[in-house]
Amino acid sequence: MDIIRTWAELDTYLTGPIRPDLKALLQNRREQLIEYGELSELGDFIIIQPGDTIDWPLVIDGLPTFEWVQRHGSIFEMPIVLSDSGAGHVLIVPDAEGVDTDLLNLCRTYADQLKGDPEDGTEAV
Repeated sequence: MDIIRTWAELDTYLTGPIRPDLKALLQNRREQLIEYGELSELGDFIIIQPGDTIDWPLVIDGLPTFEWVQRHGSIFEMPIVLSDSGAGHVLIVPDAEGVDTDLLNLCRTYADQLKGDPEDGTEAV
């Protein structure tokens, strides 16, 4: 699991060997969010790796604890808001072998199946 808590950590992460769809998503989010302040105040990006487990519930009493799930190529984006300020986590889950089956099934079930980002008016597939 890779956890990115600051803009500097994100900049370093983006220079590494990462998948093109992940790089595009993180660059897009950086451009959208940097004007709102420090990433450490907004939340963090949690990039799930094969073999990782999540320590908090994503569904309670049949209701999701996340805002939405969106597929971006071969990855899913799942924001979880933790406070009234809007701060929270953004889980990024690769649709890949070795990733927790329950987590992938949850992502696949809730994914809105849009290409791109609902914020930028991308049309449905």
